[in-house]
Formats: sequence, structure tokens, C-alpha cells
Amino acid sequence: MPSVFLDAPMWNHAGLPEWFAESQREAWERFTNLAMPSRKDEHWRFANLGLLEFDGFRRLPGGEDPGFEGLKETAARVVTVNDAVVVKEGAEVKGLEVLTLREALERHGERLRALLGVPTTGLGGEKFAALHQAQLADAVVIVTAAGVEVGAPVEIVHWLTEAQATGFPRTIILAGENSRVTVVEHHVAAGTGPVWSCGAAQIHAARGAAVNYVQFNGHPEGGKAMHFSTLRSERDAQVKHAAFQLGSGSVRTEVLSEVAGEGGRSDMLSVSLAAGAQEIDQRTLQDHLSAHTGSDLLYKNILFGKARTVFAGLIRVDEGAHYTDAYQKCRNLLLSGECEANSMPGLEINADQVKCSHGSTSGRLSEEEVFYLLSRGIPRETAEHMMSLGFALEVVERLGQPTVEALAVRLLAARLAEIGV
Repeated sequence: MPSVFLDAPMWNHAGLPEWFAESQREAWERFTNLAMPSRKDEHWRFANLGLLEFDGFRRLPGGEDPGFEGLKETAARVVTVNDAVVVKEGAEVKGLEVLTLREALERHGERLRALLGVPTTGLGGEKFAALHQAQLADAVVIVTAAGVEVGAPVEIVHWLTEAQATGFPRTIILAGENSRVTVVEHHVAAGTGPVWSCGAAQIHAARGAAVNYVQFNGHPEGGKAMHFSTLRSERDAQVKHAAFQLGSGSVRTEVLSEVAGEGGRSDMLSVSLAAGAQEIDQRTLQDHLSAHTGSDLLYKNILFGKARTVFAGLIRVDEGAHYTDAYQKCRNLLLSGECEANSMPGLEINADQVKCSHGSTSGRLSEEEVFYLLSRGIPRETAEHMMSLGFALEVVERLGQPTVEALAVRLLAARLAEIGV
């Protein structure tokens, strides 16, 4: 079967709006015309361009749900297999809609029109955001009506079922005014061979809404993952974006957070466990467009073996966005002498009366703390396991929902056990 990257997609636009069909054709043309990134590009500084090698990867048809042990209680649950929605259950909360792409276009076509273009972040991945748009076959669209509070999370599981499979999953969250919703998303593979996922999430929180979006990437270590996230907070809205990188040989994420209305807030969180020869490359932009807005970024990387991480983050305060309150922190825990952490935080301030700070730290476990545990009969591997998990808990505790926090701890502990810490 030919690589999906060498031939034009086989689109099925029957019953879909012409504007969506045209957006996919334009995206394919944009993908083919844009040059491949190089190490000379500032947005690809320190990146391993091996992530961009696609030979042999292919699209596969959907299949049965392989089964995944996620949350025990959900408001709704969706499973996709090779980008095809095969399970959609729950969604019985009044005012909550969980839709496929076709369903969403039928019910909310005009509202989605502005969101169903290329999910560009401006952080270097424009070529692959265009590829994602061109290859988009289905999506999960979550819509909450004004004033609705969804108590339990909505859970989405994206499966790739064979080695060399590729997927282009997309999640769109439209939170109505003063609504509340939590969405938990998993990216997993049924086999052990390499897979390639090029996904996107788009979150729009209307006035006074609150959205928590938590993503777990658990692909095999030989896999590749690229994910584009765009977040928008309107007046008094809050968006929390949390990513847990637990797998894939190469990962690149780009997160653009637009804080667009007064009183809006964005929290950007991440924990990455990188082992072996893994590389995790994270690029972020906290873009403050209005006065009296806030944002807080906390990214934590735990590195083993010869793993590499890259973090490049920018806080940008636009003209007129006075009284912005924004923070950015990246912390790296180095558990070997061969790992490498690269951090590039930055500020761009174009307004007055702002309070912004950024920073990065890298270090090892405290030998005094390790010795304290050893002196109480705890084996060194167990001590390092406990301390690594403790390092991650500062992020976990900010997820804001006990069931999601418990899931995060379980998945982090399982990944640490795989690494052998």
C-alpha cells in the first residue's frame, strides 16, 4: 500500500459542505508547496528532523475497539480506530453534544466553519498542520450549551492498530457561555511497532466558560507523534490544557493559547517521561490579546538514558493588553549523565503595567533525599521511582478533578515501571 504522504488523499465529501471540501483541497496544495523544515528554521532549533521521515506509513481502515482501561465514570465515551469513530456512548447530560464530524457539520456547520480550517499555531508546523487538514477523515466535536456543567469527564480514545499505521485525529471543543466541561483524550496503539499520529485539538471557551483538556500520549517508543493545539479564552473564560507524554520515539507539540477577553485565563501544563533515545519537542505561545488577562505555564520533563527534550515557550503581550499577569516555568529532572534538556523561555511585552516572568531549571535528584529513603530500607530503584513521581505531582494536582488525577498517577507509575526506575 503506498504511503499516505506520497499520493493525494482519497476524499469522501458526499453530503459535506462545499467549503469544507475546498478547505481540504487547498490544504493539500499548501502541504505539497511548503518546504520541509530545516535546522536553520528558528522554530525547529534543536529538533531532530527524523520525526519528518514518513516512508512506509499508511492509512488503515477502522476496526473493532481493542479496549482501553481509562476512567471508570464518564459523561460520554468515544473510541476511534484508525480515525474511524467505532464507539460513541453516553452523552445523556442535557446540553452536552458529542458528535462525529458529519453530525457536527449538519447541526453546527456555520459555527464550525471558522474552526475547520488548518489548525495553524504559528510555531513552525504549518506544513504538517496543512497535511492534517488535508487528511482529516473524521473528528470528535464536543458542544456544551450555555450554563451546562458536565460533572464527569468526556473520554476519547484514539487507536492505531498496526505497525506503520498513521492517523489524523481531531478534537474540537465548543464551550457555551458559563458552561463547564472536562475532556480526557488518549492516543494509544494496539501493537508494538512504530505508528505516526498527526493530531489537533481546538478549544473555544465562550464568556465565563471553563474547559479542562487532558491528553495522554501512550504510543510505542518507536512511534512518532505531532500534535497541534489552539486554545481561545473569551471574557472571564478559563482554559486548562494538560499533556502527558508517556510514549513515542519522537514527539512534537505546538500549543497556541489566545487569551482574548478581559478576565480570561489559560493554564498550560505538561509532564514528559523521556527514556532511551526518545525526543520530546514542545513549543508554546501564550498570546495575551486583551487587558486584565492571565496565564500560567508549568512544564516538567523527567529524562532517562540518552533522551532529549526541547522546550521553546514565548509569552507575548499585545499592545493594549495592559495588566496582564503571565508566568512560564520549565523544570527538567535529569536521571542520567547522557540525557539532554534544552529550554528556551522568552517574553515579548508590548503593553504597560504587566507582571510577567519566565524561567527554566535543570538538575538531578538530591542525593541527601535519596540517602534518606535508602537509610529506611527502600531500594534505590524504588526511591528514584517515588521521587520522580513526586516531581510530577505538582502538575497532576492542578488537573482539578480527582478521578483524572488518579488516572494520571496510574499511567505515570506504569510508565516509570516500564522504564525500569
